[in-house]
Amino acid sequence: METFFIYAIKVNAALVFFYLLYFFLLRKDTFIELRRYYFLSAIVFSLAYPFFTVDALGNMLPVVSEKQDATVTVMLGESTMAVVEEPPAHAFHVNWKKIVYGMWLAGTGLLLLRFFGQLISILRIKRRSMKCRIHTIPVYHLPEEARPFSFFRWIFIDDAMHSDNELNQILLHEQVHVKQWHSVDILLGECVCIFCWWNPVAWLMKREIAINLEYLADSAVLQRGVDSRDYQYHLLRQTYHETAVQIVNNFNVSQLKQRIMMMNKTKSPARKLAKYFLVLPLAFLFITANSVYARSHGPQDADEQVWQDKNKPLSKSDEVFNVVDTPPHFGQGAHSESIMDFIYSELKYPQIAAENGIEGRVIVQFIIEKDGRVSNAKIIRGIDPSLDNEAVRMVNAMPKWTPGEHKGEIVRV
Repeated sequence: METFFIYAIKVNAALVFFYLLYFFLLRKDTFIELRRYYFLSAIVFSLAYPFFTVDALGNMLPVVSEKQDATVTVMLGESTMAVVEEPPAHAFHVNWKKIVYGMWLAGTGLLLLRFFGQLISILRIKRRSMKCRIHTIPVYHLPEEARPFSFFRWIFIDDAMHSDNELNQILLHEQVHVKQWHSVDILLGECVCIFCWWNPVAWLMKREIAINLEYLADSAVLQRGVDSRDYQYHLLRQTYHETAVQIVNNFNVSQLKQRIMMMNKTKSPARKLAKYFLVLPLAFLFITANSVYARSHGPQDADEQVWQDKNKPLSKSDEVFNVVDTPPHFGQGAHSESIMDFIYSELKYPQIAAENGIEGRVIVQFIIEKDGRVSNAKIIRGIDPSLDNEAVRMVNAMPKWTPGEHKGEIVRV
């Protein structure tokens, strides 16, 4: 669950920054073709970058470490521990992580149902529509009044509602959506909203994707020689008709004013294309941050697990070994309990951690002395002071180990 939360935070953080870059620097230009690929790249990158790390970038920033003795790091496997000290009867334990996760699942489930319902609606409309050709273009004749729309290779239209001139404009418009596969953009925007429904930026980006696709179709229609004023009046008349389905490329969307303004806008000078290169340092920043995070929270390399202060040389008798011929093992004697049995019996789960649903893995580093005592116990990676302190207490309470041997001598490990 914690891994999911971290992934969701990374994805949504990237979406926010890419949208802010668009809103403040790219929104007012006329590079609508490039803008389409900006949105697609931003979404794909945001969903994918948490899975990629670059070691060289992860080493750019130092990772704070408290190693002062040469030791071996022992990672105790994750397991569910019983709370030895039960909280008072009146205490009410709220696991906020599970509540938040449940809310996300509920919202995502509802939006998925809505999404599949709309897909089914398209299939039903297609089944009820009669396939025909208008100006040699295959279309589906809508069984009732609705705005023309397209979905992938299908164009839906009620030809009885429009004049020949209007039909020509509509077909030019919808063919752009079909040929350029604009439905892919629409579905990608829908999927982001389903996954990130709690993030307002996801919905804002979905809206901008849809309006930009209309800019592209409008521009292509006008490039074919259609009179802009006549075309704009035609769009205005379409506002009186209902939209059949939401997840399609409709001939008209609510942002009519924005579309007309874009049609009448002077083309942006080519020098303003340089702004789009800002996406590169932004992407680099997120990959670097993810690499640093992965390095600081991932398992340490073997050469990092054993570290010795070169400015403070150890005598041979005090040397701490990482690899020995006979490693130490928990307890002394044939009938000693296992380390997991000891943990189950000794662990006293902190009440404050139980009440707040705090759980996770604490990594403790310690030395097994020559006489089997545990020493130098310290936290290498913690999650909460209450759990960290309990982990150190439990390690210090361990009985003597059977010490390790190397080349026939008992050594510190």
